[in-house]
Formats: sequence, structure tokens, C-alpha cells
Amino acid sequence: MRPSLFFTTSLSLSSNFIARSRVTAVRGLHEISRSDDGTVVVISPTDETHHSATVVLCHGLGDTAEGWIEPTQYLAKQLPHVKWILPTARTQPVTLNMGMSMPSWYDIIGLDSRSSEICNGLDESMVRILDLVENEVVGDESRVDTTAATATATTTCDSNSSLDYSRIVLAGFSQGGALALFTGMTQMRKKGSNNGLGLGGIVVMSGYLPRSSGFAIAPGSEKTPILHCHGKEDSVVPVQAAALSRERVSSLLKEMGAGNENSYEVKTYAGLDHSVSIDELNDVAAFLKQVIPPISDKSDEEVVDPTKMSVRQLRAEIEKRGLKEEARGMLKKSELVNLLLKHQKE
Repeated sequence: MRPSLFFTTSLSLSSNFIARSRVTAVRGLHEISRSDDGTVVVISPTDETHHSATVVLCHGLGDTAEGWIEPTQYLAKQLPHVKWILPTARTQPVTLNMGMSMPSWYDIIGLDSRSSEICNGLDESMVRILDLVENEVVGDESRVDTTAATATATTTCDSNSSLDYSRIVLAGFSQGGALALFTGMTQMRKKGSNNGLGLGGIVVMSGYLPRSSGFAIAPGSEKTPILHCHGKEDSVVPVQAAALSRERVSSLLKEMGAGNENSYEVKTYAGLDHSVSIDELNDVAAFLKQVIPPISDKSDEEVVDPTKMSVRQLRAEIEKRGLKEEARGMLKKSELVNLLLKHQKE
């Protein structure tokens, strides 16, 4: 296989997608913003009170966040309550590309299973993705440390929303999908916890499980649902990678006695090479609606769980219930949550 083929397919993702579909811009529902250095694109609900879930979506090798704006807008139209964070990997030499530099989450020295065990740079990329996740969880109560490694994440995700880990999904295409899968299932929460992330879900598109032999599921993440979408004609990452990844994850879940060995779902698409299709994106949207449904869809009679609400949603609910005076002076999210829980019991 010519090394250039690996990158050409990824780089042409957006144009291939647009050529095969008519994408309507998401006007009024979402707005696009970028970090000062241009390395992160955020597509967020125009009305911040509607934001109740976040998806961090990582591009493939040789691509950038810009290449995923159109497909993300297509998804955003179906999920108006979701904020989308699209980071761009740092540019670095890639061995498989004869040492030429390109956006890459980690170095790739070959396409065989043995080569995928090395992945130099994967740990650094996981730290960056974790910072993005933690920044969504922290919300406006405190911020991620503004070090050189986290500055981009901090400045990009500056919002007043504070989410539970179960309202966050990691997703990615190709190498980005590999990063999402490994990070979401192996990493621990940063806030002094011994638990895994316990995310709402993970989406892998045309990806694979990197460092398979050293892969270990963090306690608390064994219930995380996974959707793996893959083209049957993928000439870059063969469709067999989906089955192998599922087999490895499922075997570990069985060893842990998690009781959900079938939580890793694989969907394949006839005639699809190393790219995405409308059918695939519709399946992704359906999965996301299931694992991070809009809270606002609940009926007035149904009890809303304050622990799953953002700060803005908590304040809106408090005002709706006529508790604004009682909430005066409350600055922490935990205080607002406890106030609503107290009145739910009355």
C-alpha cells in the first residue's frame, strides 16, 4: 500500500462527504467558534441553556478539525442540545509517511497489528483530550490549570455549563477513533477519584483499538456503551479491525464480570471505503440520542434529576419553581443541586 493513500483518504473526508450529500447549515440552533490559535473548533447551541451534553470528536491522521465541521453540522441538526468540541492534533513527523510532518495524535510506524502497539505520542494526546473532558465537568466552579499543555482546552471550552461524565461522549474517525476508544475506556477521572471516566458513550468510525496488548478497562467504565462504524471496503483500516477491537474489549468485560459483553456494537456499511456516509452518520446520531438524550424532552410531570443539569439549567429550574430568593448567594453548583433536591422531596 502506498503511504500517501493513508493520508489522502483522511484529508479528503470532508469533500467526499459534501459531494455525496446536501448539508443544510445549522442556522439558529448552533454557532461556530474557534480558539485563538485555531486548533479547536466548537459548535455549540446558540442558546446555552439548551446545552446538556458534549461530544469531543477527534479527526483522523493528516486531517484537522476544519475537515469535520460539515459532518458535525449534519449531526448537530439532529442533536440541538449537544455541544461539539473538535480539536486539531499537533503537527509532527509520521514514520509511515517517510517522516513528513502532519497533524497526528501519535506516530504510526506501520499498519500491522504489531506496529499499532507502539503509538508514541498517544499518552500526550490522551492528556489533552482528558483536559477537554474535565473542563466540561468542572464548568464555572473552577478551571483546568492553564499550563502549556492545557491552555488550548481552557480557553476553548470556557462555558457556564457543568456536566456529569455520563453526559459526555468521546468520538473519532480512524486514528481519532482509536484515540477516543483508548482514552474513554482506560483513563481515570482527574479530580482525586479512583474511578474511570464512566462516559455516556464512545463512537469509533473506521478506527481500531491501539496498544491492544496493554489495554485495560478502568473501573467504572465497564458500562460505557460503544458504537463502532466501519466501511466494508475500507482500504486503509480493514473492516476486520472492528471485529478484533470488539473481541478484545468484550473479552475484558467478561473477565471483569461486567455482564454487558455485548455493549460494543459494530455496524458495517457496504461499498464504503475509508470515509463516512449519511447512513453511518444517521446511526451515530441515533446512538447519541440514546446515550445522551435531551433532558428538555422530559415531560413536566417527570422528575428532573438536578445532578445531571448544567449550572444554567439549574438556575432556570430554580427560577421556574419560584426559588430564586432562596438561592440568593449560592455560588456553587452543589448548593443549587441540593436546593432542588430538597424541594423535590417536599
